[in-house]
Amino acid sequence: MFNIKYLEYFIVSADMGSFSKAAAILYTTQSNVSKGVRILEEYVGDQLFVRQAKGIALTPQGKHVYKYASQIMEDMDALRDLTKNGEEKWIHIATNPSSWVADRFVEFYNVHCQEDLHWQIFTASVEDIMRRLADYKDELGLVYVLESKKASFQYMLSRNHLEFTPLTRATPMIYLGKGHPSFGAETLTETEMEKLRFVQGYQDVFSQNDHWKIQNGKGQEMPRRNVAVVTNSDYIMERLLLNSQMANISTDYLTDDEHRIVAAGIPLEQGDDEVVFGYMKREKEGLSTWTEAFIGYIRNTLEG
Repeated sequence: MFNIKYLEYFIVSADMGSFSKAAAILYTTQSNVSKGVRILEEYVGDQLFVRQAKGIALTPQGKHVYKYASQIMEDMDALRDLTKNGEEKWIHIATNPSSWVADRFVEFYNVHCQEDLHWQIFTASVEDIMRRLADYKDELGLVYVLESKKASFQYMLSRNHLEFTPLTRATPMIYLGKGHPSFGAETLTETEMEKLRFVQGYQDVFSQNDHWKIQNGKGQEMPRRNVAVVTNSDYIMERLLLNSQMANISTDYLTDDEHRIVAAGIPLEQGDDEVVFGYMKREKEGLSTWTEAFIGYIRNTLEG
């Protein structure tokens, strides 16, 4: 009889390159591990490992099975978590890294903190959020989308059986770090623009467009230049803006408290490449009561 544990034996053996090392990690015997892998090989009808003098290595078919086995084990872990928390109310939301979204969530949570709710907030790229929604890891995904990427975005939505609801159009702004000599200025000269070095979030929408322009005091358009640091850490972003001359491109919803920036941003000239902020969910599925309430709070904040 096939046992899910055989997948674990197989994965750990592949990771360690040895049945004996896998057995030590899994607190079982080498014979149990070898037997489990052999049953798995019979189940898939192909050899999964090449036995070598110094250990084992995956065959081409073994590499394919490893990919699917890893996904199955990840799903089993998620299923165990659901079972463990079955009596608790969990709300799973994913979002592009966004200080504005973070502040709205904190506000919403503080209003409803007495409710018996448990939240999981996960930050990721648009593509990763799509995969998480399709895999039922999250119920809702808040994302920024470029108009120029609309066709490919719609294709990926359709492929993952998702739908997108726009909430607002956002204006990209340049925010200068507090250490920049022009901090607080309303415009930049061409020379200042040439020297700017940017810190941007990893795979955020503002890192994906090198064609935005900024107007100088004479109304002339100057291209954006050098992204020197890309990070998925809000802490790195904040500290660079607090303690260096670096700049950042974010939306006009970057408020004074976020990143502790007090100077207004400098608007970017985007042409037809606008930024749309909205949410994704699985198509033809309604949202749970509290997820719907959170989106309602986001919507009211944008409209208010």
